[in-house]
This record gives sequence, C-alpha cells and structure tokens, in this order.
Amino acid sequence: MTLSKAQFRETRERCGISQQMLASRAGVKVLSVKRWEKPGEAEPPADVQAWLESMLTQHVEAVEAALDAVDGIEEVQGNPPDHVDLLYYRSQAHYDTYGRDEGDYAIVNARSREIAAILEAQGIEARFRYPEDDEAGFQRLANTR
Repeated sequence: MTLSKAQFRETRERCGISQQMLASRAGVKVLSVKRWEKPGEAEPPADVQAWLESMLTQHVEAVEAALDAVDGIEEVQGNPPDHVDLLYYRSQAHYDTYGRDEGDYAIVNARSREIAAILEAQGIEARFRYPEDDEAGFQRLANTR
C-alpha cells in the first residue's frame, strides 16, 4: 500500500515519530523527510513506507490493547471506570529510567494521547501520570521491573 504524502505525514505524527527520528531510521537528512511530505517532491522509498506502516500497525495494536484492558475493568466492575491513569514521560532520559523497553518516549506518549482521546470521547476521564508520582501505581500501570 502506498501512502499519499498527507497520509505519510499523518501516520508519522500519529505514531509519535519526528522527522528527525524518521531521518535517522532511514539514514537520510531531515530535508529528505520534509521533501517526502511535500507535494510535488520526491516520494519516500518503499522500505521507509513499509517501516512506517509497520509502526502504525504496532501503534494501533497497542492502543487497542489498552482499550481492551479498560473494557475488562468495565466487565469486572459492571460499569466503566470514572477515570483511567495513563503513563506519560517528560523526556527520553525519563523514559530510559522508567520505561519498560528501549523504545522512544515520543512513541509511547503518542499512544497515551490517542488512548486518552478515545476514552474522553467515551466519557471516561483520562489522567496522565508520571511514573515517579506513584511508584505502586506505576508498577500496576506499566507491569515492569
């Protein structure tokens, strides 16, 4: 599947991938990424499009898994929760300290923002939490170390 330039940019942004991050991953300069997103300019290489599409698949799966977990809470309680706490990270260094993998904090934060938007549309309050604000809650949310 070939993404239009607008879809390419929207997908990159939705997944929390900066132009710099994509350029580094593709081994090109940021100017190349800007051209890939600009009408009338060069098209992104097929391997870059394929990678971005795989990142979108991972993003959607992560968001759906989180929403399924919220549905599980509703099944147990008999009603939807009044709020859901979502982890959020201040920087890459912050994520490196508290995150559960070697991923990029911007990608994780993009997922949290999308989950929050969907929950809010369902009438469920989303609260962003920093991991160090509540260590026990962090362990519950992240199921990490």
